[in-house]
Amino acid sequence: MEKSKLGISVSLFGALTFMSGYFGISVLVLVAGYILLREENASLRKNAVGTIVLYLAFAALSLCIGLLSNVISLFNFSNWMYEYAYTFYDIWNSFISCLNTLVNIAEKVIFGLLALFALLGKEVKIPVIDKFLEKHF
Repeated sequence: MEKSKLGISVSLFGALTFMSGYFGISVLVLVAGYILLREENASLRKNAVGTIVLYLAFAALSLCIGLLSNVISLFNFSNWMYEYAYTFYDIWNSFISCLNTLVNIAEKVIFGLLALFALLGKEVKIPVIDKFLEKHF
């Protein structure tokens, strides 16, 4: 089994990389930064960059959902038309909240599954991210 410079297996370090995306940006920056600066294993480096890209994609998606919610809040007509606009606003807020929750659940599930695949030693392939990495990496 191939070992990293820290002495742990590459598959365990790959799983740690994907789990760092689950824990947040500060942990992700530390783990992926170390891998990109110190480690020489190509698959480990690819996992680190893939985790960063996937994290940024989920962050952009959450940002767009939040922006949509803010735009709807801007046009809150509940001051002008009492019941009808307020009901629409409540329904829309519930929809946005549900959508945001689904994105958060999908993020956690995807990072967890990718960590599990990396831990088992399987090559992690995400077609959209792999095309992006081949183009820019």
